[in-house]
Amino acid sequence: MRYKIFILFLLMICAATTLLAQRKIDLLLIDKNYDKALQEIDKELAVNPSSALFYKKGVVYKNLQDYQKALEAFLSGLQYNASNVVMLEETAECFSILGNNQDAISFYEKAIQVDPENLALAGKLGRVHINLNDYKTAYNVFSGIYEKDSSNVYWNKQLAYCSFRVFQREQARDLYERVLDANPRDHGTYINLIHCYNWKKEATEIMATIDSGLVQFPADKDLLFEKAMFFYKTKRYGPAMLQFEKYLEQEKQPAYETLMNYGISTYFAEQEAKALDIFGDLKRMNPNDPLVMYYQSLCNRKLKNFEDAIELMTFAIDASVPDYVSEMYHHLGQMYGQQRDFKASIEALKKAYELNPGKTEVLFEIATTYEEYNSNKTLAMNYYRIYLTESGESAKNAIYALERIEKLKEDLFFDE
Repeated sequence: MRYKIFILFLLMICAATTLLAQRKIDLLLIDKNYDKALQEIDKELAVNPSSALFYKKGVVYKNLQDYQKALEAFLSGLQYNASNVVMLEETAECFSILGNNQDAISFYEKAIQVDPENLALAGKLGRVHINLNDYKTAYNVFSGIYEKDSSNVYWNKQLAYCSFRVFQREQARDLYERVLDANPRDHGTYINLIHCYNWKKEATEIMATIDSGLVQFPADKDLLFEKAMFFYKTKRYGPAMLQFEKYLEQEKQPAYETLMNYGISTYFAEQEAKALDIFGDLKRMNPNDPLVMYYQSLCNRKLKNFEDAIELMTFAIDASVPDYVSEMYHHLGQMYGQQRDFKASIEALKKAYELNPGKTEVLFEIATTYEEYNSNKTLAMNYYRIYLTESGESAKNAIYALERIEKLKEDLFFDE
């Protein structure tokens, strides 16, 4: 009997000691004395490991943003209580933060199996699917949440985003409208809602949304950009030009494409001199852009600078043809030659050279093809000469070309 009493007494002492240790740890956590708390947690784990202690250790590391150690602590805690929803959720969240999204999904799903009515868990699971660009699955998750609770603004916003990504545009539009009604200071939703509208059919709604957003966020560059682009898409170039200028007052590092649209709007707004300045800046940024040269030519034409207009339009045409098109014609000419269709071969080779005058070796191929194709050797000899002149010192087949010229001269002399 005395032995039983003694054992009971010891158990009471251990329980009291454990309780005091837990209380000490909790006080350290409240005071955010994390280093000391970790020391006390590790000391207690050495003699009395439990899921509760590992959870607290995980929380400390999470607060310190050491998510790898937090994850290790939560996983250790799950070995003592595998169905602990809070621990499963924390584990999933650490996986997600560390970029292990597939593992995060697995643990969120385990947590939901334990607590299927926990919509917050489902919402976090849906967000991980969004991170993985798996919008269809995310859409299904948030649709399920919406069926149970259609009042939560945050979840409705996630469903709206997924609806848009799975091409449920009207549903996305309706949801975003509800989100803005509930939270008119949600900047991102203004932009997303604008993109949901069909600019050809819902022009009034687009402008109303932009203007409402600008009331909440005056001179906001994103909304000014949307307004400029709406005028640009609807070919109202005067207002577009003015809106681009307002946007550029706020955005100091605009995209090249945006400056292009600003320049085009300015040209069609009949501000040719101003447009030339804009396209001049673009030319310095990208000297070989054929569209820039095209509009520079048009501006000069309107300003009656015809020589500049002609030169720029010629450059624009030359720059518009990609190098690979010349290469295609080159190969085509060679294939025709292999089939002994010399006429078609020469036409293709001439086109290759026309599109890329830098490919002077094509001239050599034209000359050799003429030798086989035409009994009049003058054409072949002339192309050998052109080849040597255009290629200069870089001519790879200079010796052969010179030899053929001399031989063709002899042939022509005796023919006479």
